[in-house]
Amino acid sequence: MRTPKMFTHSEGSLIADYAQRMNEAVARRNAEIEVRAARIEAELAIKARSEFLANMNHELRTPLNAIIGFATMLRDSGQYDLNEEQISTYSGYILQSADLLLGHINTVLEVAALESGKVEIDDGEVDFCVLLVEALERVEIQAKAAGVTIERRDSGVDAIGWGDSERISQALEHLLLTAIKVCGAKGKILVRAGVTDQGWAEIAVRDSGDGMNAEEIREALNAFKQVHRGLDRSFSGPGIGYAIAKTFTEMQGGRFFIKSQLGQGTLARITLPPPEQVVRLNDDAGENNLDQNKTGRVHDAA
Repeated sequence: MRTPKMFTHSEGSLIADYAQRMNEAVARRNAEIEVRAARIEAELAIKARSEFLANMNHELRTPLNAIIGFATMLRDSGQYDLNEEQISTYSGYILQSADLLLGHINTVLEVAALESGKVEIDDGEVDFCVLLVEALERVEIQAKAAGVTIERRDSGVDAIGWGDSERISQALEHLLLTAIKVCGAKGKILVRAGVTDQGWAEIAVRDSGDGMNAEEIREALNAFKQVHRGLDRSFSGPGIGYAIAKTFTEMQGGRFFIKSQLGQGTLARITLPPPEQVVRLNDDAGENNLDQNKTGRVHDAA
């Protein structure tokens, strides 16, 4: 039997040899690009986190200083000769500042949980109408302090979705607080709970703020970015409400939409599938797993 002869580059085609060398060079180049991109992404992430923490330093200190200052005045009310109206007003300032501080702390904890991937989802029926009422009650103090009017325009239709009511409630509260922040004094917010044409439960929040362009929307959806414009920068909040709302919504299989235009305000919507659709999809998936002869995927009917 004839012994096989080993093939060498010198005995083969020059084109094949060249192609092999080109493939190796391209592979090395792609690897270098991936390493460089990963390094740049890591550096940008570190920078963004540093900026976020620097901004939060201001966000936390401002209400805390207000609490300390007004509490000191109330303690020494005799020295400052405060009347009952002033005492009531300063007490209100303390409550507002404490509520704002608590909100900032909760935001930091939520971001930390999202970054660590330790957010648990407890699925069940979610009544969007009830959640909207509760969320409006929680942000009432901030809206009054900012001089912002919130108007409900519900359709009167039950809006029941399937997801985690606690996480959706947090997402909605972030949308409302963000809307209050960007509206400014005498601003107006329109809110609505209803059902989409596809039968999904929906909550929409529209503000009368300055609006955003496409680049600013992209940055607003990054948890460690703040949308600002030079010297007009506002420190009224951490500026990550949209990012957290989007993340919490999509973690539950929901959808997050945002539409904005400079000078036209911003519209944000969160939707969840109806319970009967989720149950049907889960049943179909179970049947497909049991029947080995069936192939294909369970598609989203919406």
